[in-house]
Amino acid sequence: MEKVCTIPQFIDHDDLIWMLPHKGKMFLLSRVTQHDGANHTITSEYDITKDCIFYEEEADGVPTWAGFEFMAQGISALTGITNKEKGRDPLPGFILSVMEFNANVGYLKNNTTIQMKIAEDYREEESHIYRYICELYAHVGDDTPAATAKITVMETEDIHALFKD
Repeated sequence: MEKVCTIPQFIDHDDLIWMLPHKGKMFLLSRVTQHDGANHTITSEYDITKDCIFYEEEADGVPTWAGFEFMAQGISALTGITNKEKGRDPLPGFILSVMEFNANVGYLKNNTTIQMKIAEDYREEESHIYRYICELYAHVGDDTPAATAKITVMETEDIHALFKD
């Protein structure tokens, strides 16, 4: 399918928020620095602050187990951007599974910028089910991920039909 529009590689928070269903404190991306709809990859970042919904005062940071949500929002950004490029509205999606989640640090510290690198490794077009290999880095530029996971998601064109019973 031919692209209807081209989305810039760098997308800041204010433009990105219109491509995802998440809003308010559940919007956990500060920017996208790279995306490729043809190869299904994205690099996104989030600035950890005390305003983060997962912030814990006693640790002055966010527990790394919450990293799967940062990764999942990177996936949501990728599908939202890809749909926008094709002239479609972003579709709602659901996490079906988080597998092989591993964390090398306990907390993502306040006043740091974390980075998520995500690449699709499985695609079932008919059922709209996709799996991604995700890496979360505690600081932009780190060589070793602070957390990794495989996340499977499903998009739906009709959320009401999915839950009608």
